[in-house]
Amino acid sequence: MLFNSFDFAVFMPIVFLLYWLVFNRTVTLRNAFLLVASYAFYSFWDWRFLFLLLFSSLADFILGLQLHKTSDDEPRKRKMWLYTSLAINFGILGFFKYYNFFAESFVEAFTLFGRPLNYEPLKIILPVGVSFYTFQSLTYIIGIYKRKVEPTYRIIDFLAYVSFFPQLVAGPIERAAHFLPQFHSEKVFSYKNCQTGLLLIAFGLFKKIVIADRLAVFVNGVYGDIPSAGGVSLLVAVLFFAFQLYFDFSAYSDIAIGSARLLGFELMTNFRRPYLSKSFSEFWTRWHISLSSWFRDYVYFPLGGSRKGTRRTIINVMIVFLLSGLWHGASWNFVIWGGFNGLFLIIFDRIFKLEQPGNIKKYLAPVFIFCSWAVSLIFFRAQTFADALSVFTNAGLSGSDVLYDFGLKASEFRFTFFLLAAFILYELLAEKKGEKLAGWFYNKPGFIRWSVYLLIVFTIIYLGAYGSSNDNTFIYFQF
Repeated sequence: MLFNSFDFAVFMPIVFLLYWLVFNRTVTLRNAFLLVASYAFYSFWDWRFLFLLLFSSLADFILGLQLHKTSDDEPRKRKMWLYTSLAINFGILGFFKYYNFFAESFVEAFTLFGRPLNYEPLKIILPVGVSFYTFQSLTYIIGIYKRKVEPTYRIIDFLAYVSFFPQLVAGPIERAAHFLPQFHSEKVFSYKNCQTGLLLIAFGLFKKIVIADRLAVFVNGVYGDIPSAGGVSLLVAVLFFAFQLYFDFSAYSDIAIGSARLLGFELMTNFRRPYLSKSFSEFWTRWHISLSSWFRDYVYFPLGGSRKGTRRTIINVMIVFLLSGLWHGASWNFVIWGGFNGLFLIIFDRIFKLEQPGNIKKYLAPVFIFCSWAVSLIFFRAQTFADALSVFTNAGLSGSDVLYDFGLKASEFRFTFFLLAAFILYELLAEKKGEKLAGWFYNKPGFIRWSVYLLIVFTIIYLGAYGSSNDNTFIYFQF
């Protein structure tokens, strides 16, 4: 079920009303209802994968209890329970997402050495959200292993925690220490939560339907026919995709956070104006925060972080970014994308010395970081390595005569640039004012606030990018 679908427009109000009017009498009843609603939400894609979600969740629930009751005096036994969970979760993820990729890479490697092998790829369907809910479930197991998380003895609570529908499919990836206790506490209806939650949902739909989907028309057109695209078209598509990816995924996060808030739950912030970052390390504290911090805490720090000297730090950074690239997709293009960003952080953060106030690099850095990020995303967006190389070699200032042949007319281009400029100004204002901006808005008279709400709704309805030729699914659903 897509957040930007008619199904969800019907589903969410029904869940909201039943949740507060009927099922919020006890914590157990409420969580049971959330579990049913979440499984119904997930089954819209393929109900058969509910069994995979249930199996993974039950395994970690049982293993978490075993891990907790095993004494610290039995380190080998505790590690056995931990490794069992890791094997189950990464085994599921590895088979469904990476089996064909590694098998085909193995066959291609033998072919290069003159020993071709016969191989028929398995017809494996990637379960939606598997990369997200396995990582979220692992924070529970690892937290118990480190004695930082208390296990839950109520299976309904844990199943609801893993499958909570607002963030089940594409995050944010919540930590058990922060999120699981919210399933144990009572919920009281809050008008303010509804107010801020609905605004986040509307804002997210605006970013997705009006901006991201409009950018997608051009980006999909260019990347779908790279040989016909001129240099300018390719260059614009590269820049547009960097914005499309941001608006698309931050829109999903906004809608997820807003939907959860309607039900009395608080999800972590997943984006914090990343294109205003002044270093690459800062960028990764602002972009897809739940995933970046997951790799930091569960991969980078256990490897030693920056505590073992410069050489080891560089190796650890590259391991994290290569794994992050592979997490995004079973393709060498994603690995290359991750490698590029690891090198950016290692090399350019040493060049940009931003501690001195007034340094001109401080103002040029965000532009440089955005452009470097946009270039790396060529590998993220291109379907094949050959396509990525074609974009690299042909992007430029030639071929402007075919610029309007990929879905956007001149007037639509002007409107698109207007939207991007307006949003950049908004981001700059939000960066400067912070939480004061939201407080300022909510303190305005009801007439002004409702005028803004209605303006957002009508803008989505009348200026959204619709049409059968436009794929309106969220980009991160494929991961």
